[in-house]
Amino acid sequence: MPERPLRELTADELLAYETDGVICARGLFSDAWIDRMAHAVDRVVANPTFFGNVVSMKDQNFSGDLFVWKVDDDFRDWIYDSPASRVAQQVLGSERICHFYDQLFVKPPGCHVPTPWHQDITFWPVDVECRALCSIWITFDSVDRAGSGLEFVKGSHLWTERFKAVTPNYDPFMLDSDFADAPDIDNHRDDYDLYCPDMGPGDCLIFNPHVLHGSSSNYSTETARRAFSSRWSGEGVTYEDRRATMPLLWEHGLQTGDPIGGSLFPQILPHPIAEEGERRAQGPQPPEPATVKAVMSAIANRASS
Repeated sequence: MPERPLRELTADELLAYETDGVICARGLFSDAWIDRMAHAVDRVVANPTFFGNVVSMKDQNFSGDLFVWKVDDDFRDWIYDSPASRVAQQVLGSERICHFYDQLFVKPPGCHVPTPWHQDITFWPVDVECRALCSIWITFDSVDRAGSGLEFVKGSHLWTERFKAVTPNYDPFMLDSDFADAPDIDNHRDDYDLYCPDMGPGDCLIFNPHVLHGSSSNYSTETARRAFSSRWSGEGVTYEDRRATMPLLWEHGLQTGDPIGGSLFPQILPHPIAEEGERRAQGPQPPEPATVKAVMSAIANRASS
């Protein structure tokens, strides 16, 4: 069963999550977990997965990766053993917690790749009105706004608008969407209540998938910005098969309207379900070649249309 966090979130933190859509929480994870995952991030950046080779921008020194837990045991153990699921359970107020997916965002010193303003919810193959989801974004370095710290429009998770999923490389596959363009935050900064806390190694941002956020380039010439985000879902989150969402390279067996769960989105709390993790427990589980071929063909077709 997952470990307990070093402390519980306070009532003030939980209220801020509800009103602002984001909190910066410190002192939740042990140094042992932070050190282990920092080394794991470095290892995956040096040896990216199939997904990592697709989403990274090596010519600009930006490294990303997704669903790393499927092939790397440290990330698998983070899902099943770390306190992260219990933190998500407290934030979401849900007894049932499933792991949705994990993601890396690494910007070395001088990496001039900003993260465009976006909402996470439109990236994901779920009903965009589902609320019982959260991200736990951990930095392994000191980070501020100039060092590509994440910045949020406080309260924007309560807006009714949904915006296009915009990737750092403006992937046309993701932009093929009926959602609106995000507002021009950077040229109208005084019109919004913006939040970008200074953070130290092991601090985490916990945020709602509807909150508008982004980050600048890493203007630091000395400090990397290594970040790892684990996404979690609670009760009432349903799968939705729609275009312009992140590709899923593993079979999951879900149809539109089905609750999130199964081998790709395993339940962690109140207890893991053995058959969901059975195949992964046997060793790394790379994507199925037939699924990869079908997904990459669909991406190519949409990009050229």
